[in-house]
Amino acid sequence: MNKESIFRQLELRLAGCSLTADALGAFSAMAIADSLRQKRSIISHHLNNLHREQRVVKVNSRPVLFLPVEALRRHHRLAVRQGDYASIQALCAERQDSLELLIGAQGSLQESLRQCKAAISYPGAGLPLLLRGPTGTGKSFLARQLWQYAIEQGILPPEAPFTVFNCAEYANNPELLTSKLFGHAKGAFTGADRAVSGLIETSNGGVLFIDEVHRLPPEGQEKLFHFMDNGTWRRLGESSDERSATVRLIFASTEDLEKHFLATFIRRIPVIVKILPIAERGQYERLAFIHHFFRREAQRLHHDLSLDSEIISQLMQETLEGNVGGLENLIRNICASAWTFGQRDDGVLEVKAGQLPDRLLMEVPFTVPQTAERIMIYREGGVFPRVSGQHQEYLRLTENICGLCEELAQENISARTFDKLVYQNLTLYLDALMNKESPRARQDKRLRFIEDVGKAIAAHYDLELNAEFAYLTGRYLTSLPLTPVEASPSVRHVMLRWLEEAPGLAQRVAQKLLDVVNNKYDLLIDTLDRLVVAAIVSNAIDATSGGKVKALIIAHGYSTASSIAGVANRLIGEKIYHAMDMPMEVAFSDVSRAIVDYLQHTDTRAGVMVLIDMGYTKEIADALLSVIHGPLVVVDNVTTRLALNVASEIALQKNIEQIAEEIVPLNQSRWDVFWPAQKKARALLVTCITGIGTAFKFKNLMEKSQLTDFDINIIACEYTRLKNSRMAASLLNQYEVIAVVGTIDPQLAGVPWVG
Repeated sequence: MNKESIFRQLELRLAGCSLTADALGAFSAMAIADSLRQKRSIISHHLNNLHREQRVVKVNSRPVLFLPVEALRRHHRLAVRQGDYASIQALCAERQDSLELLIGAQGSLQESLRQCKAAISYPGAGLPLLLRGPTGTGKSFLARQLWQYAIEQGILPPEAPFTVFNCAEYANNPELLTSKLFGHAKGAFTGADRAVSGLIETSNGGVLFIDEVHRLPPEGQEKLFHFMDNGTWRRLGESSDERSATVRLIFASTEDLEKHFLATFIRRIPVIVKILPIAERGQYERLAFIHHFFRREAQRLHHDLSLDSEIISQLMQETLEGNVGGLENLIRNICASAWTFGQRDDGVLEVKAGQLPDRLLMEVPFTVPQTAERIMIYREGGVFPRVSGQHQEYLRLTENICGLCEELAQENISARTFDKLVYQNLTLYLDALMNKESPRARQDKRLRFIEDVGKAIAAHYDLELNAEFAYLTGRYLTSLPLTPVEASPSVRHVMLRWLEEAPGLAQRVAQKLLDVVNNKYDLLIDTLDRLVVAAIVSNAIDATSGGKVKALIIAHGYSTASSIAGVANRLIGEKIYHAMDMPMEVAFSDVSRAIVDYLQHTDTRAGVMVLIDMGYTKEIADALLSVIHGPLVVVDNVTTRLALNVASEIALQKNIEQIAEEIVPLNQSRWDVFWPAQKKARALLVTCITGIGTAFKFKNLMEKSQLTDFDINIIACEYTRLKNSRMAASLLNQYEVIAVVGTIDPQLAGVPWVG
């Protein structure tokens, strides 16, 4: 019995169960184990995993109860705002109102619902409310939900009427339209052989929902805003005393307010709420609508549904002309086709991709690869993927990463090791997918787009990353399931902490890439996905040498720095320098902010060399050391000759200290080197008096011995450079050197030698 089967049993049991202590006794680990004839230890293990995933809530009574969260919300209208409750009474105290149950209540509708609640709850007749949005966005549904909310909250009595009037039905007959709203006296017009009450009168004490209100003629708008001002009106044809009523008014329109309404009418509607089309409500809400409508059809057909995952994939991408209403009709047509031509076995209706409308199949340009071939929609339960090989691989990946998070939280592994292990697990996952996915998955157009974006962003940040980084990112993002696996709050906290502490450049590149991709495809990105992409970028950056030294020229005057940098860049044939002109009236603090902003968006591990015309050495160091990840060399008295000599050495990718030692003195300039104050990485230096080639052979042998698993960098060095006191100091500033391994002791102060 696996975890999903147990969860399914919980969902089914709670569907028709009352929330009493006696009835809920069946939700203890012992009761579930007995009914399923399983060992209690196995059931407890699965229940605790479900609790960590936030899919069940734990009631710490005697015995402890495990209740499915979504079923509590759906069947018993409980808010379930936390993972543990002291008692059933504490759980039941969190009743949801009908508006909290709406899809998007915590998302795109959150602010709209806040305004709606304020309007319907306002003392007296409430505040007139106008719902704006395209056809099919759910304006009529929301109006009815507001009426139910008002009754639930005691704002309106249970018998309060809810009346619907569509102005479009009478748009060609303004007199009849006015009569329907306000009523008419006997003889008011031809055929009025008796007095008739209008909808305002019959809606007294309740809610009147006026749809397509933009079709109301100006004279009707005038009569209506008179009622909104005073709560009084006269029937058509009456001249006697005015009538009065207390009616909460909700209007709906699809049109531009300024073109179709009197300004005096609009001024009297203090609350105007925009309802977004489904295309702007995000992938999570679209997926929730799809699941909701399929579940409703399952209930109508009295059959659970087994769907090809490709159906949901294509519905997620379909451009829906009718918005939410269009999606509902489309799903109903799909289910009708399946009911007529599909297979029905044991209360399960098969819904296959071939039952999609031809139009949809032709319009979708590619297929999103999914991690589950089929998805189950249960009449009285949730939505579950049937575990396939692909889905099993994804579950294994997420479980492994969550396990690594727990190891990191307990400080059993370092952040650097965590990064490497996440990357290793990802590559194993993608390798496994290669043998299990369909050939169409590899033709996904999003994959090419993500690769192109990744390369462009790497170039923007001046990173020389291999093409594999963009490919791995694309493969991972296009393999995500439609139903993400939820991590526990403690694991998510570890993920967020790691993301905050991850190398700044890797985090910025990853976030920029996700922002661009999500802006185009609106993927279901969660914290785990951000972590995985950041790990991909971090490892890609680590795989490079750090690139070339970054160089800046700062000089007083309007174009001095730009002129020198321009000459050097043109003569060298590539952009080496970034220029910062410093007019006399500009404070150095303003210039330093611009420098910091530039360096935060580039790879500085190879070091930063700043050439300046005069002064500010200490100020530059103070401003930059907190944002760079390599040595900082500040050179005074910049000239065009100095800039050319330095640029030629940078183009050859020489070491920054080597450039400073060998080139700068030739130009009679003064220079200083600074190192960022940060936790040093541990390093083992490998050297040989015969030359750097032998040192590299030693290095390769030691890497094969898995020393790198202990977060130790193995660095091959020339013996003569280690004997140079300035170069040795540079390494000691950059690393925590634990030992030197070589044929002869270079005698580094405080560093042991292993011969």
